[in-house]
Amino acid sequence: MKKYKHVYDYYRNAILDGYLKKEDTLPSIRKSCEIFQCSQTTIEHAYEQLVLDGYIESIEKVGYRVRLEPAQIKMHKEIESTPAKEYEEEYDLDLRPRSVSLQSSEIQTWKRYLKQAFKAEQMSSYGDPQGEFPLRQALSLYAYKNRGVMCLTEQILVGPNYQTLLFVLCGMFDVPGIVGMEHPFHPQAKRVFESYGWEIKEVDLEHLNDIDILYINSSSSGKKREPISNEVRDRVLEQAEEHDFLIIEDDYNGELTYRSKNRRAMYSADTNDRVIYCGSFSRLLLPSVRISYLVLNETWDQYYRSHKMEYGPMASKLEQMAFANYIADGHLERHVRKLKREYRDKSLLMEEELQKKGFEFFLNEAYLSYLVHLPNVDQKKFKELAEQRGIGLPEFDEGWMEISFASLDEDSIADSIEQFDQLVKESTLS
Repeated sequence: MKKYKHVYDYYRNAILDGYLKKEDTLPSIRKSCEIFQCSQTTIEHAYEQLVLDGYIESIEKVGYRVRLEPAQIKMHKEIESTPAKEYEEEYDLDLRPRSVSLQSSEIQTWKRYLKQAFKAEQMSSYGDPQGEFPLRQALSLYAYKNRGVMCLTEQILVGPNYQTLLFVLCGMFDVPGIVGMEHPFHPQAKRVFESYGWEIKEVDLEHLNDIDILYINSSSSGKKREPISNEVRDRVLEQAEEHDFLIIEDDYNGELTYRSKNRRAMYSADTNDRVIYCGSFSRLLLPSVRISYLVLNETWDQYYRSHKMEYGPMASKLEQMAFANYIADGHLERHVRKLKREYRDKSLLMEEELQKKGFEFFLNEAYLSYLVHLPNVDQKKFKELAEQRGIGLPEFDEGWMEISFASLDEDSIADSIEQFDQLVKESTLS
């Protein structure tokens, strides 16, 4: 332990334990030097840290005295006595769709780019509210090459996640109206619209009218959670023009097609300025790296830029600069290719095991998961057994459960489905 820390801890504990009370004076720097047998610099450092942390204050011609009120001391003790609690539960087997494949090599690559960005001179400023220019430039090239989204750098708005960007977008609209969404409604998008007073209407993509906005997940649409076909895409765009509504396209994991044919985003086929595009990277990198982006159409791009300085930066500038270089050096495209191979193999292995057990299921490609039908299961007993055995599972949705292969090793998939099947058997209603 550093010498100044020993002095710091001594006086801090004396204050918190009540030996030194509000407005009591600490020994002079010279006296503390004698008490602790250390240099003046060490004592000054300790006292300065105690001032910065709010324990003491420096009074001219008096010296240093205790600043904390009794109520503040009580609060300190309560905070320190609170047992540490993990933010995320740890499971022996995690089948939740929120989990991802963690590749140590990719983590090390990302760390290297973060370290390089941290050393850059640009870190001394707040950043661009719209997102850092190098990242927007890299994203415009990436979006065109991988999703057919042709846009100018000026049309891109970067945020920490698509829900935050959706809040910004809804704040730009004058008055609330009616937003059409497919069932099941996306809970985070639904929450944003409801926060702004929008009415949510369940829609069928074949018959769209009496709505102001269509919110659509083009990579996971409808009951089967499939990418929309080109025919459906074109029909939706025709209806948008015919019935005069805006489309917000959520292209979640749209580039990660490992079992279906690669399709271009709906934005790529829009010729009437009807689509606003949203892309995200949390399942491609790490869930803790929060970067998403909007591609505004011409109408709302002009509106945003005229009000740009009324907004503050959203996503971490450090992460943005690191990510810009990561994309520019080709790592993202290389990583996506690798993930496609990995997730294809895992999905086929899980599909084979689910078939062996006789489950009814279908693939949700964008979310790296299978929806499994469990119609005769005692849900309460099922959850209790899963908790007892350290198995992480999502909630039921009308008799279906979505289980993910993303974070599983290929060698563990058969055993994982075996454990899942055992839970189902033990929880099946007689």
